[in-house]
Amino acid sequence: MRILNSKEAFEAMMAGRNIMCRAAGELMDFDDLSQFPATIFAMPGYEFCIKIETMELAGVTFAKPLTLNDVVEGQEIFLVYPNCIVHTQFTSLSGKYVECVRYGFAQADQENAELQLQAIGKLLGRDIPYPLTIESHYQPEKKRRSRKAKEDTQQVNTLAESGNAVSNIEKQPEPEVVKPVEAVPEVSIAVADVSKAAIEEDAVETDPVKLVEKFTAQIDQFTTTQDVLSFRHVFLANGHLDQKDQQHLCKLTEDKLLELDPEQYAPKAEPELSPDEVTEVAQPSFMDQIENVARKQASVESAEHGSAPIDLFYKKKKQVLINRIYDMDSVETLERLAPAIPAAKLLPADHQELLSIYAQRKDALATETGEAS
Repeated sequence: MRILNSKEAFEAMMAGRNIMCRAAGELMDFDDLSQFPATIFAMPGYEFCIKIETMELAGVTFAKPLTLNDVVEGQEIFLVYPNCIVHTQFTSLSGKYVECVRYGFAQADQENAELQLQAIGKLLGRDIPYPLTIESHYQPEKKRRSRKAKEDTQQVNTLAESGNAVSNIEKQPEPEVVKPVEAVPEVSIAVADVSKAAIEEDAVETDPVKLVEKFTAQIDQFTTTQDVLSFRHVFLANGHLDQKDQQHLCKLTEDKLLELDPEQYAPKAEPELSPDEVTEVAQPSFMDQIENVARKQASVESAEHGSAPIDLFYKKKKQVLINRIYDMDSVETLERLAPAIPAAKLLPADHQELLSIYAQRKDALATETGEAS
């Protein structure tokens, strides 16, 4: 498994790969990216990897073979041949390597290459218990000279030897040596496509206007709420968008969520207030109060430790909301706080955590009220 840094992981995610994350230096397993804050790519102390997709053949499970879109020049690969596994580095100048990757006979590691060969053998009724792995590094073919150039060179050498042996023979003029024409390596259409894809991947868009247009088009194409929620990681972690652009895209995702699931994401009706509570209407809403407190705390901590303000604001907002839930002293006041939970727009995992804390606090308050009566 190849460990990626934040830049490599972000570029892989933009290319459509499934990315997993974990805290750096820990033995814990990688987890889906949706379980981490939207600004995870800008945070230090995390490492990433590409989620490996598997397949099953003849009862043997192994990673799906590499495709031409998966490999880059110089990447370590393991080619699956009928009689062995070849460990080498990919190069588009080798037609054999390109064909192996194109037709599904290349893996990123030795273990899955061996499993694939064993599965193929088992499918054909053969047993390959210990596949042989050999080392092989591609060497470019030597340039070949044309036949005419070779003959001319031989003629020159013969005349030179004759001139040295017989001094009375007039020296013949040295014929012009035809410069050999370098053979152009045959590059298949698939290889050209790989190079083009690599160039397009490296050309990362930096224009904010074009980025907003691109992200807007992607949001319009989503058909599930999970896709919309996961996509927030993409534009919130993009370093070329300012806060105004990010807020605009957040509004588009909210509209898309409302379109896909009106029941869950429709604005909640405000509870009716008693005459004694009318005076509180002019006061800021619970969500406004929570965000104001979180913003102040994030600003102070950011100035002291130099952390990312956006990520701190998210963490502080979640913590302030949890504190407010525990501060409520009755079921009625707790229910008035309920609309602030979806309004906080937390990630799915954090949203479920808040709902669980809310339900536990509500049960506790109901029990206390019942004992008091």
